[in-house]
Amino acid sequence: MTATAETKDRLRKVVVEALRLDRDPATVPDEGLRAALDIDSVAGLELLIWVENEFGIQIDDEDLSVLLVDSLNVLGDYVEERLAATDAVPSAGTLG
Repeated sequence: MTATAETKDRLRKVVVEALRLDRDPATVPDEGLRAALDIDSVAGLELLIWVENEFGIQIDDEDLSVLLVDSLNVLGDYVEERLAATDAVPSAGTLG
């Protein structure tokens, strides 16, 4: 599975906002984010919290990894998998 361009564009905007970067989201690379943007462990966790809020998903503790913070491709795939899983499970308030 490959994350859609729309998901990756949203993630780029989240990265810029979460890390308070003074750069155009389009300049955020797909890979090597930690080195390119100087993301430490605290900034990485903050970024993932922003991702959870932006997409309305929950990142499970066992899924936390350096790869999620270092690659828009990996993070985008993860977000889309979580969204698909959420869509497949009706919420408690759903009538039907």
